[in-house]
Amino acid sequence: MKRVFSVTEYKRALMALSSEERQRIASAAADAAKEEAEERNASCVIMLCCNGFMEELAALTAKRLEGTGLITKTACLDRDDLPALDKTVALDFLLFANGTAQKEQWVEALQKSPCPVICLGIPAGVDPDTGAASAMAVQAVTTIAPMGYLRGLFFRDGLDHCGRIRFVGLEAEGEGVARFEAEDAARLLPPRKRTAHKGDSGKALLCVGSSKYVGAALLSARACLAAGCGILYVACPREPREALYRLPEAIGISVGMDWDGENCRRAIDALSGKQAVGIGCGVGEGDISSLLEAALQTKLPTVLDADGLNCLSQHRELYGLLHEKVVLTPHPGEMGRLLDASAKDVLADPLQTAEDFAAKWGCVVLLKGAATVVSDGRRARIIAEGNAGLGKGGSGDVLTGIITALLAQGIEPFDGACLGSFLLGTSSDRAFALLKERMLRASNVIEALERI
Repeated sequence: MKRVFSVTEYKRALMALSSEERQRIASAAADAAKEEAEERNASCVIMLCCNGFMEELAALTAKRLEGTGLITKTACLDRDDLPALDKTVALDFLLFANGTAQKEQWVEALQKSPCPVICLGIPAGVDPDTGAASAMAVQAVTTIAPMGYLRGLFFRDGLDHCGRIRFVGLEAEGEGVARFEAEDAARLLPPRKRTAHKGDSGKALLCVGSSKYVGAALLSARACLAAGCGILYVACPREPREALYRLPEAIGISVGMDWDGENCRRAIDALSGKQAVGIGCGVGEGDISSLLEAALQTKLPTVLDADGLNCLSQHRELYGLLHEKVVLTPHPGEMGRLLDASAKDVLADPLQTAEDFAAKWGCVVLLKGAATVVSDGRRARIIAEGNAGLGKGGSGDVLTGIITALLAQGIEPFDGACLGSFLLGTSSDRAFALLKERMLRASNVIEALERI
């Protein structure tokens, strides 16, 4: 994990860097500039900075570029004019620079130029805490992140403006707010023992689906099995129950024609003996409040998504039953309903929103977004894997299935929420490399035999 800083924390940490650490940052900036210049056939590197620490860093970077054949120029705000940007690579060392008219002119020139821009910390014009970009904001090809990441990289417009993020490893793991990354996922998914059996992988129950949302039941169930659940029970109405015949490894429990108070009783009876439960995907408008209450009272590791969250927001008396093993997985609209706020209010500060709700009610909140926030009120993790392709129906159902499987296998809810989001967001190749034998289902063996 790498720390995620507020701008105040970041400035304090940068100023405290040793001479050796500053050299490492300059070296990373010089390497990025050299690579970009070679790719673009540029002959000059221009460093745009404000005075003080950033000017010192620009000078160190220029020193590192000596002997490369590249012409280097440094321009300092409030003192120098902007050099010509033809056949150049620009280094944006304007972090902490005040928003002067000259700074806006420089950023506007960068916007109009084909000159590639490499930024330190965050692109100029993007708020380092919120990620909101002004009309005068740099579009970077690469952002260098020394020590850790600024919060604004992951929210609002930050991800659209920062380009590739190149971390310079100067900061050890830390508590508080951090980015969850591949090495963290690998740590939580050690290889399974050869002697492992289905009982070791947990029994999970999904309460999902309706006549309108048959696919939600199938998607969450398939994901739960793919993420390694040993024995999966799926409580659902008749139509998704019939569709489960396509997934023979899942054990279907019919709750009647659709969800209502009486039919919830069958799902409540199925809670016994399970290691984890996932509730809400595609349930629709049926009243599942009695199921939510019963599940929360068992203190089982529980994932609430979609209509489970909507039902919870309509029954505020159940908030007091939330506990540290409950994972809520809202998108901004659902989070808004839980808070009596708008999605816009939630998006104004997703990190603080997730932290505050988790702390108040003693649960884990996974607030979805281009960058997802997971918090238990004491810690927060940002997961920035994935792409815009996940912004469509069904992704949340898959996420619920994955997290439910991880909880059934004994992974702690906070870790399971982080890991589940990472597995959903990362590429299929990386997810497969992490899950390995956990993804094997009995029907896969039959498919392999049929190909022999």
